[in-house]
Amino acid sequence: MSGNAIPRRRLFQIGAVAAGASLALPAPAFAGGHKPGHGPGHEPGHEPGHSSGHEPAGGTVNGLPVPKSWKAVPFDLNEVELAPSVFTEKRDRILAYARAYPADRILSNFRTAAGLDNLGAQPPGGWDDATGNLRGHYSGHFLSMLAQAWAGTGETVFKDKLDAVVTGLRQCQDAWAEQVGDPGTPPPPATWADGGLVLNRDGEGQYVGLPDATVDGLTAATIVIRLRIDELRTWSRAFDFGVGTGVNMFLTIDTGSGPRFAITTAGSGGEQRIQSSTQLPVGEWVDLTVTLTGQVGTLYVNGVPAGVNTSMTLTPAALGAPKNNWIGRSQYGDAGLKGTVGEFHLFDRALTEAEIAAGPSAGNLVAYHFDEATGTTVADSSGRSWDAAVVTGVGGAPGPSHAGFLAAYPETQFIQLEQYVTYPAIWAPYYTCHKIMRGLLDAHTLGGNPTALAVARRMGEWVHSRLSKLPRAQLDRMWALYIAGEYGGMNEVMADLAALTGDRTFLTTAAFFDNTQLLADCVAGTDTLDGKHANQHIPQFLGYLRMFELGAGTRYRAAAANFYDMVVPHRTYAHGGTGQGEVFRKRDVIAGSIVGTTNAESCAAYNMIKVARNLFSLTPDARYFEYYEKTLVNQILASRRDADSTTDPLVTYMVPVGPGSRRGYGNTGTCCGGTGLENHTKYQDSVYFRSSRHDVLYVNMYIPSTLRWTERKVTVTQTGDYPRTPSSTLTVTGDARFELRLRVPSWAWDTFTIKVNGKRLAVRVGKDGYAAVDRHWRTRDRVEIAFPYRLHTESAIDDPTLQSLLYGPLTLVAKSDSTQTLPLPANLADVHPGDRPLTFTAPGGLTFEPFFLGDTAAYHTYLRRS
Repeated sequence: MSGNAIPRRRLFQIGAVAAGASLALPAPAFAGGHKPGHGPGHEPGHEPGHSSGHEPAGGTVNGLPVPKSWKAVPFDLNEVELAPSVFTEKRDRILAYARAYPADRILSNFRTAAGLDNLGAQPPGGWDDATGNLRGHYSGHFLSMLAQAWAGTGETVFKDKLDAVVTGLRQCQDAWAEQVGDPGTPPPPATWADGGLVLNRDGEGQYVGLPDATVDGLTAATIVIRLRIDELRTWSRAFDFGVGTGVNMFLTIDTGSGPRFAITTAGSGGEQRIQSSTQLPVGEWVDLTVTLTGQVGTLYVNGVPAGVNTSMTLTPAALGAPKNNWIGRSQYGDAGLKGTVGEFHLFDRALTEAEIAAGPSAGNLVAYHFDEATGTTVADSSGRSWDAAVVTGVGGAPGPSHAGFLAAYPETQFIQLEQYVTYPAIWAPYYTCHKIMRGLLDAHTLGGNPTALAVARRMGEWVHSRLSKLPRAQLDRMWALYIAGEYGGMNEVMADLAALTGDRTFLTTAAFFDNTQLLADCVAGTDTLDGKHANQHIPQFLGYLRMFELGAGTRYRAAAANFYDMVVPHRTYAHGGTGQGEVFRKRDVIAGSIVGTTNAESCAAYNMIKVARNLFSLTPDARYFEYYEKTLVNQILASRRDADSTTDPLVTYMVPVGPGSRRGYGNTGTCCGGTGLENHTKYQDSVYFRSSRHDVLYVNMYIPSTLRWTERKVTVTQTGDYPRTPSSTLTVTGDARFELRLRVPSWAWDTFTIKVNGKRLAVRVGKDGYAAVDRHWRTRDRVEIAFPYRLHTESAIDDPTLQSLLYGPLTLVAKSDSTQTLPLPANLADVHPGDRPLTFTAPGGLTFEPFFLGDTAAYHTYLRRS
């Protein structure tokens, strides 16, 4: 990077904000900037280090106004340059992917939906394929990644691609505007008949979608389905659960020689099959049952064994956390099931032959009897209330209801959400809207593109036009719907629009997204998170914080602070992640939730560290960065594989902690594939913070980097190889007085040392968890910091004998294929350094490595210590 790249980009960003946005919000929300050449708090009579705490922060950070309520302010992405380290290694692999990815692919679905030529470009794929109900979300993340990459590197390839995508989206928005008022045609209704649900009577492409976590973690199972087949279509599915053609399990009614059950984690070539030669009847009811236990899989037709495989090694748990859980639809796009579905049951054990011969009984995991008469909801009578949804198609594509609409599909999903249509008939339309709007705002604030703000503003006006007409009770019911009502951080992006445009109407729009009951619970400090979809709710609290910062009320801040304390540490694993099967589990249940392979969704970690970061700005306390560090150097670093690819982002969906877990990398087009793009292009965003008066510099992370503190005309260069080595050196260039606050990690509380210009200082840790050095700094001043690592353990809250081994901030994992919990030596002195840096060995030859190493080998995060 050239020496003047950062200042040039900085000027460009400031100019773009000034030209494209008004910051004239009322004084309680934001206050103005400062005089050129005079940092806030340095007027006569105000000595550095003696702020009253009431002065406005002023200025901007990453293109957004700095809230008056912030006591600690991060620096712009382009003011902090990373030096070589594990962070740049992970980042550079994502940047290679970003350079190679064609802009036309990002725009493909948008152009098709708007009736424009997509130039033959293939869409991203995954959940962002040409027909998926989440298409468009990945493109929004891609915009954010490009904006962050441009801000952090100054490479024009990212800026050029960013501008090309914004231009394309504006063209699509304009094309939609020409269609305003066209109502389209409604989708065909679900057809109910005596005995069940009729699928594909007239080729409508109907199927039934089951909840995400239906088969998660099952190592034994029985699946029962009752059908009346109208047409024996080869390869049409009775059911198909998976994440595409590579990972799935299905039962087809006919392969040409009879029905077949198959399960695979390696595509069709890796299928483990149960084939039957029993031809299924047409026009008659037939019961099909599959049992899986141990290595035995059996297929029954009308209660009679019709096929068996005694060499099965795969179970539903091997599928990870499949979201495509379908009755009547194929992962491969085969012909839909044509017939009537009468019952579907799922058990967490293998039923006996006698139980199967007796006919279907209610499954203990799901039980659908298809005895509804109307609607698209299939009620679950298992007691878990895991209702399924009939996907009925979208009918004729309607035009938008208001100018400003922009999506990669018609407005249908938004209309259906207002009618309480459930997932997966619709799939989080406002979540997708948020990703697009967030990407556009990042393109404006980080990339200096004024068109991006104009497009986002029009989208915001469209959102307001829809939601302002709805009563509060309807909004509350919409946002309570599982996944269908997931809206990401729509309240945050609307608040940011208010800040950038000065139009407080958008702050009103943000309040439409209040999740009323959960918001009230969190304000009161009442923990009701158990069973709630983790990442459906975490981003809401980012929005509440932004609304508080804009003057919308203190209850929003209270809710976010209390929510954070409900998750950290009460629902946090040793690597910083949270959730099982995307769902919050009971408070203080860690040992009881590590089974299976569906712990710690990457999106949840992405958003939780953003909550911690924002709370730190309001209340500078090291405890927020204690959690931030744990999550960043373990789960986030581990979420990018240590391999090069320009065609696959190689990021994780889940980062599990159960015994013998493995990480799956890839995830193009998924939610975590999207946040995974952003995770690795903003590592510099929280290394340093400053006080609102520019008289304190916080060093939160010891990541090798260079800070250009332009307001104080100071450069701080940090060298070392954290987290691989337990030390760091800060070198100052410039001349200024300020207080340097160094975060003292809890794991180094009694070993942390500081030397200034070779002289060791006494370390006094303040109540905020920082050690302060207040002096007049001059060029070549050096601060040497040491925070020696040592082995220690972290116990599961609900089982003190189940422990993780840590070395400083690094969670260590034991490499082993075993799926049984392994022993951890009672005496840590029996754990010795290995033959490679940061590795250790224990008696019996067990090897420990840092969690952040991105490979696919099996590992154990928790071990049993007597």
